[in-house]
Amino acid sequence: MMLSYLQQRLRGFSFIEVILTMSLFLILAGVGIGAYFKYYHFSLLTMDVNKTMAFIKETRFRAQKNATNSDYGVHLDPATRALIRFANSYSASDPSNISMVLEQLDILSMDLQPAPGVTDEIIFENQTGKTLNHGSFTIGTADYQKIFTINPQGVVE
Repeated sequence: MMLSYLQQRLRGFSFIEVILTMSLFLILAGVGIGAYFKYYHFSLLTMDVNKTMAFIKETRFRAQKNATNSDYGVHLDPATRALIRFANSYSASDPSNISMVLEQLDILSMDLQPAPGVTDEIIFENQTGKTLNHGSFTIGTADYQKIFTINPQGVVE
């Protein structure tokens, strides 16, 4: 009779063992999901930074390589979180403007050395790619910020 009781006892898991295993599994899953969402949010921020860098570099390239002898520039609009590419001079109603809206980040500050009458634009000269609007601007959130620096030669860092 003692042997059959031990055999019955060793057949399955107790309720406490199942609860402890499930609790451990849920704790590990919670940590993993939290880490995933933190990584996902950071990747969205990085994507905005990379898109901004590419947008400004492409604008400079267009100024250097265009056949129309036009200067190209980027207008920074903090209210709409947009960077707007334009040819010659900025006009909000120009249908040829190309806009890129930041998904996650805001335009926090601008410290550009303005050309006369221009405070929120980076204008690249035709063929040389140089700019009179060198300086820096910052995009980010309260927790994450990226500073873009544009030197007088028009190189973005």
